[in-house]
Amino acid sequence: MQILRARGPLPGFKVVELDEILPELVDLGEHREAANQHYRGQAQNHWVLEYVIEGTSRVRIDGESEVSLKPGSIACFPPNSSRWWQYGSEPKHHVLRVGFELDPIQNRYPDWKLSQTLHRIHFAHDLMHLERSFLQVIREATTRSLHQGCGLRLALDTLVLEVMRGFTEPRKILSLISVHPAISKALGILETRFRKNWTLRELAEEVGLSRSRLAELFTIESGSSIHRFLTKVRVRHAETLLSHSDLPIGEIASECGFATIQHFSRVFKEVNGQAPVNFRRRCEDRDFEGPQLLKDTPIASATSA
Repeated sequence: MQILRARGPLPGFKVVELDEILPELVDLGEHREAANQHYRGQAQNHWVLEYVIEGTSRVRIDGESEVSLKPGSIACFPPNSSRWWQYGSEPKHHVLRVGFELDPIQNRYPDWKLSQTLHRIHFAHDLMHLERSFLQVIREATTRSLHQGCGLRLALDTLVLEVMRGFTEPRKILSLISVHPAISKALGILETRFRKNWTLRELAEEVGLSRSRLAELFTIESGSSIHRFLTKVRVRHAETLLSHSDLPIGEIASECGFATIQHFSRVFKEVNGQAPVNFRRRCEDRDFEGPQLLKDTPIASATSA
């Protein structure tokens, strides 16, 4: 397996040659683009899932109409699907990608009827919870660990199942551990849209409660204030980036919703008892002694596939 990293000001990567870990997983990764860029996605002989984390874009399919995507949108391309991507005017665009063979998953779970559901190009929106499933596949693939193949297979199967549910049950809200449905929705928003600086008013409008009622119910059911919960989500995401990427700490701060690196460092130390640079150094030392991130090779661009 190789991790191919994009050269240039915007980080990105593509993981290939995954056969020894999980034969049905063809490739995965992320690509980032600046404003108003465009590229043509080449037709491939396997299925591709792409999830939008940041930025808006338009996708034109050969012979079909144009589709607009936004954060939380997902696209599924079956084999031999060509498409054009046109990114919007936002300064940053961030997309996750997983390519896989469908038949092995279909054989494991014939009741899912995947070939019937995913036989054509699909788009769905407002599926922010899928970001966690994509990231789990990436983490399992790029970090050597006990029973890595089993963990990666489970992560891929879970991602495909959640994507299928998103296409077939687009209005169904996933259940979270909460009694009140508005708090379930609030938790889901904060878990997946943590980069935004939410005010109590904005979050209350999203979930349909008054500000005072939301604050009261959230504390009762989650055991934490909204601000504290959001901070924990951001720090948890930062821990993943510090241990599984080589992004500069300033970029990690921005990626996790912190306005400045100073604020990020202070909050991170309050939660973990150590500065981000020390946390990363300890992770690197631990990887050196045991499991290691697999060797990576630079490429000119990670978005050409």
